[in-house]
Amino acid sequence: MNQSLLLGLLCFIGVVVQAQTFDRRLDTVMVTGKSLKKDAISTAVTATVGQKELSEKAGVSLGTALQSVTGVSMLQNGPTIIKPIIHGVYSNRILIVNNGVRQEGQTWGNDHAPEIDPFIATRLTVIKGAGSIRYGSDAVGGVILVEPSPMPTDYRLGGRVDMVGMSNGRAGIVSGRIDGAVDSSARLKGLSYRLQGTFKQAGNAMANNATIGNYYLGNTGYKEDDYSATLRYDRGWFGGEVYFSRFDTKIGIASASHVGTVQDLMTDIARGYPAVKSDFTYDIGRPYQTVNHQLLKAEGWLATGKLGRLEGVFARQVDTRKEYDADISFNDSLARLNPPDLYFQLITHTADLIWQHPVIAHRVSGSVGLNFITQGNVQEGTGYQELIPNFRNYGGGIFGIEKMAIGKLVLEAGARYDYRWLRAYTVNSSTLTLETPTYDWQRMTLNAGASYAFSKNFSVDYNFGSAWRPPQVIELFADGIHQSAVSYEHGDSSLTLETAYNNNLAFIWQLPFHLKVEAGGYVNYFHHYIYLRPDAPKVQSTIQGAFPSYTYIQTNAVFTGFDLTVTYDFWQHFTLTSKTSVVRARDVTEHDWLIDIPSDKFDQTLRYELPSPGRHWKDFFVSVNNLAVTKQNRVPSKIQDYAPPPDGYVLWGAAAGISFHGLSVSVTGTNITNVAYRDYLDKFRYFINGMGKNYILRLGYSF
Repeated sequence: MNQSLLLGLLCFIGVVVQAQTFDRRLDTVMVTGKSLKKDAISTAVTATVGQKELSEKAGVSLGTALQSVTGVSMLQNGPTIIKPIIHGVYSNRILIVNNGVRQEGQTWGNDHAPEIDPFIATRLTVIKGAGSIRYGSDAVGGVILVEPSPMPTDYRLGGRVDMVGMSNGRAGIVSGRIDGAVDSSARLKGLSYRLQGTFKQAGNAMANNATIGNYYLGNTGYKEDDYSATLRYDRGWFGGEVYFSRFDTKIGIASASHVGTVQDLMTDIARGYPAVKSDFTYDIGRPYQTVNHQLLKAEGWLATGKLGRLEGVFARQVDTRKEYDADISFNDSLARLNPPDLYFQLITHTADLIWQHPVIAHRVSGSVGLNFITQGNVQEGTGYQELIPNFRNYGGGIFGIEKMAIGKLVLEAGARYDYRWLRAYTVNSSTLTLETPTYDWQRMTLNAGASYAFSKNFSVDYNFGSAWRPPQVIELFADGIHQSAVSYEHGDSSLTLETAYNNNLAFIWQLPFHLKVEAGGYVNYFHHYIYLRPDAPKVQSTIQGAFPSYTYIQTNAVFTGFDLTVTYDFWQHFTLTSKTSVVRARDVTEHDWLIDIPSDKFDQTLRYELPSPGRHWKDFFVSVNNLAVTKQNRVPSKIQDYAPPPDGYVLWGAAAGISFHGLSVSVTGTNITNVAYRDYLDKFRYFINGMGKNYILRLGYSF
């Protein structure tokens, strides 16, 4: 491990990639600038999960699908709620772009996973660091692009059906897609369409414990049904697209996380497993949450050779979240109505206008654009204290990105100006009068980068980016129980802007003997970094039970780390891939470590792949995987947590698959040795272990 750390530090001297400089044989995760749009920063450090790997991971959450990318970790609330972390930061610092639209939901909670069906995507692109002038100033930690496959252009009807079964939770998943285009000789040539839908259901998951063996995690089932539709008209120089998606889910919150008294909470944490035994069931009882997210996008474009390309996108999103406490109201009439304890509905409208200008002097290309966003949030519920108030906000931005190529050198720069306005509607707890605190913020965002290809086998990128985000409503005004996160949260209305200055340096090097090294290092400074600090040993006792208490605070912080991927094709069809992700985060104001930072992660995979094993068979593979996560010993000495960091752990997995005449079959095993473990960034680690062994059967048919 010390050798890996030393190698990573050496890698920091030189680092990221311009994929177009040489041929790459990785079909799954690759560093590439080609996946980015023309109006994005192409010298940013990026990684892509391609269609092949997504097919091999069909049925998992978006956060889990991204876990194979170096530098990406997971923030969890039990086995069903997973959010991605990029270089140690998460939540509203990570911007997700769903089919060209900013995904806007209640992203501020640890228990608020992205409301996206991964089956809509054939590629996931991660932009690491503040390298996205295009998408907004608040992309402080990075951007995730969820990209569907291109719409068909030839006259046909095709599609795909996926079926997934999982042993742990006895989950069943089915997803289907059909798409086609009209005959090119018809009057409506250029018209294409797509329909897609997914259904998922799982019951209680199972974990292992050294004392009691295997046990069910009570109330950890989920149900989900999603669908989307696309209609596109493309005549080359002009066209348009209409897209609609609906995501709907009901997720059980582990019953072990709800306790009645302070003593119960301390006892449960010390015991290490739930006091009440659970059996398997698909039923979802209290506590639970439901989320419904609807997205409507209308896009149009006009392209001419001399004037460039003009593109406009308008989107409307409605995100409705309901959270239910473990206890039903004592009022019988109210109980029969079953109202949620927390209810949030966020309505968002966004508009983008982008002009990609023609190439200037045969070297300079770029784009300028405008963005606008408006949001209104309504909260209701039976909670006796308000978690977040109603609010309305507006925002607008203007940006420009330019790139110049001089031989093997590519220079790139971008600038952006944003204005944000927020008004909250709060009730003074003392006077019971309505108050309307109002905020406005404005600032510039800058980005600059360079890429140099020393040879076809070696290239280097450097990117600097600044970004800022205003404090969220939850951070300013929180005062109440957060049901699904099992916490009592306190905000601070005096919080100010959080600003990031990110430095990313990376390289890719194709060495002799089929050895390839991709490495990246970063130093990111956060001014007025906002985070949720535990108030341990304080516990908030309420009529709804005892809840760990947390407060949003602000400090200055530095994040450093490196990502390292080594790929070795050592013998015929065998490939060994080693991935290392290391993050160090310091509170420079308190001269201490930061809390809730990912542990060091080491991921090794040995894969045998035979593209054409027979006349009709193809894409045969067998792989073995080992994931080692260290204990997080770098925790703040001045902040007490409710439980110490858990021990590190090692998980083994294996997979095999093959395709035949459009039918693909694969079998995957995760945690096949059934290790009992808890992850430091699983917020339910106080109460339950991580998931035990799981066997997954996947069937896919393309037609």
